[in-house]
Amino acid sequence: MLRILAVGLVVFTTFTLEGISGFGSTVLALPFIIMLLGIDQAVPLLSTLGWLLAMFIIVRSRHKIDLKEYRFIALNVALGVPAGLFLSSKLPEKPLIALLVAVMFFVGIRGVATQFRPDLPAGNQPAGHSWLMRAILFCGGIIHGAFSSGGPVIIIYASKALPDKSLFRVTLSLLWLTTNSIMLATWTIRGDVWNAEIGKSLLCALPFVSAGIIFGDCLHHQVNQRVFRILVYSVLCAAATVLLCCRVL
Repeated sequence: MLRILAVGLVVFTTFTLEGISGFGSTVLALPFIIMLLGIDQAVPLLSTLGWLLAMFIIVRSRHKIDLKEYRFIALNVALGVPAGLFLSSKLPEKPLIALLVAVMFFVGIRGVATQFRPDLPAGNQPAGHSWLMRAILFCGGIIHGAFSSGGPVIIIYASKALPDKSLFRVTLSLLWLTTNSIMLATWTIRGDVWNAEIGKSLLCALPFVSAGIIFGDCLHHQVNQRVFRILVYSVLCAAATVLLCCRVL
């Protein structure tokens, strides 16, 4: 019972944050769920719950999806994933993750600091589809293919390209829905991932994730644009801390 409550608390907290911001639940929850349930249950559990959250946000705000940005992000990330898969056994994990963490901290801390400038508008200027932006997303695909940690790089781009909070959240949710659907379908075809224990964990986690989704969605519509961006950059820093502790130290 204590373990179920602990899993529920982690799920509720992290999915509330993603319900507000549109990202962060998996990278923040994964280390704690691994400690509580083991990696064989943690990854499928969080991927399934993340799929449900993404679907809820898309159904709720589907008319706000920026399909142009979704296609741009998905295409450039997808181009990098095969390279990451190919290089997964050749790339030095700790130095690359450490570099990623440093960039995340820099972007996150700078982003929070700039939101307190009185001359700053509510949203940042769109990033544009420059070759630099393409390279950032391509690198995110490589890191995701190699280490399954490319999401924060995508956030670095999306925080600039999608300044409106609702566009940011629902467009990223469509991206997470796509990636999680591919993962869930792959595991189902393989037939060696799903088992009764994962089913029990999902049933136990559903009330907590449902509460987190509803609570996070309510808060998303209550916070103003500036507070939302502070939260996004703060979650980016929190994700960097989790990556540093779990993948580097």
